[in-house]
Amino acid sequence: MPYATVPDLAAWLAPEPAPPNAVRLLTLASQRVDRALLGAWYEADDAEVVEVLRQATVQQVHWMLERGDETEAQADLQSMSTGSRSFTRRTVGQGAGQTPQLAPSVVDLLRTCGLFRFDPLVVG
Repeated sequence: MPYATVPDLAAWLAPEPAPPNAVRLLTLASQRVDRALLGAWYEADDAEVVEVLRQATVQQVHWMLERGDETEAQADLQSMSTGSRSFTRRTVGQGAGQTPQLAPSVVDLLRTCGLFRFDPLVVG
């Protein structure tokens, strides 16, 4: 179930309208936020958490729209050009060969709001 609604997305994208596939994009974006928070501890019913997840979801959809990659098909590309846009993946150093699947603004939001943290599990 998406963390944001089509009206939430339309408000974020204004003055541009929400795309016809908004429900699918919101569902996929919510799944990516869930994947990023896998193992994190938070109160899912807390009003502040609900708001952060809503914001993260609409920001993720916006990023997906800007990249033109709702299916993560570009995740394995080295470089690509289409029209006036060109994408090249970093090939050396930290993060080489990895295309981000979560918007940098979403990572920042989750970190600054305290959701993107993990407490160590100590056994023994």
